[in-house]
Amino acid sequence: MRSAPLALAALSFAACADAPRTVAAPAPPREGACPARPACDAPPPAALPRGFRHTRSRHVASGWPRHRGRDLFVRAEGPQWAIAKFAYGPQDDDLEDEDVEAYLLRGCSGDWERLGAFRTSDDDHLHPTTEGIPDTGGRVYLDLTAGRRLEVGRHRVHLAVAGDGTSADLFIEVLPAGARVAVTDIDGTLTSGEVAMLGELLGGAPPDAHPGAAAAMHALAGSGVYLFYVTARPEWLVGSTRVWLREQGFPPGILHTTIGVTGAFGRAAARYKTIELGWLKAHTGIVPSFGFGNMPSDVATYTAAGIAPSHCYYHGLGGDLRGGVRHDDYRRLAPALFSRPAACAP
Repeated sequence: MRSAPLALAALSFAACADAPRTVAAPAPPREGACPARPACDAPPPAALPRGFRHTRSRHVASGWPRHRGRDLFVRAEGPQWAIAKFAYGPQDDDLEDEDVEAYLLRGCSGDWERLGAFRTSDDDHLHPTTEGIPDTGGRVYLDLTAGRRLEVGRHRVHLAVAGDGTSADLFIEVLPAGARVAVTDIDGTLTSGEVAMLGELLGGAPPDAHPGAAAAMHALAGSGVYLFYVTARPEWLVGSTRVWLREQGFPPGILHTTIGVTGAFGRAAARYKTIELGWLKAHTGIVPSFGFGNMPSDVATYTAAGIAPSHCYYHGLGGDLRGGVRHDDYRRLAPALFSRPAACAP
């Protein structure tokens, strides 16, 4: 993502988020492809609001909710956290010292498990930085290893504010040994333009995806590759970004944004993505097998991360690609990305 006054467009976001959407038709399955990762779209438990603990919270909650959960790749034997932030309105006011009910959809199937009620943090009760997420207030950190450890597979955590029933979701992929990951930027790489999302924030229609981009990601997913969507958008756009990916027909994956409320641009965006790929390697041992971008900063980031240059694909980008591959049409690229997998993960 290069440059856009995202924070200034926040007042328009609540209206455009509920605009009618057109959902792309799912990609036809390839012969011999791995089954699609589960959509994990089961309706969550009904929220029964019981009022807030503090009078101030009622004022904070008069703004629209901008809650967001943090997706994670994890290992079955390593740390497993569910992390979310609860905030409202254009100023991103934290919901502090309030109860949040947490539920788990283990393996994206079966019945929801209630994990319990957890209190959002305030300035006097902050958590230590966990999985690279500093606690600035309004956050919950759930340690899932204490009797709730997740097995290999995709899982969903749903967190509902007890005060008003508003909620956030997050997804956790527990990776098997030998897992492969593809990392892709979103703005300009998957969307029709670098700042195409700005039109939606100002009340317009959602941006289009590049023709064939979803099919290219499905080719990788069908090969048994996990998708890591990494964007320098601000954290409060996690929910709408998930909606866009789903409605444009992209396969489920793990989505990361910046932690801030304004996003990152230029060199800051490159530093952020470098940190994200460093986090992936430190916590899972994985260097992505594929990288997709559209900016010189993506070239620098993927090169520094150690992704094989021949597996780095840059949409419409000229200049020194450091051995990477320029392409202008995902429809021609997609067939080359599929390889019949020897085995598929759960």
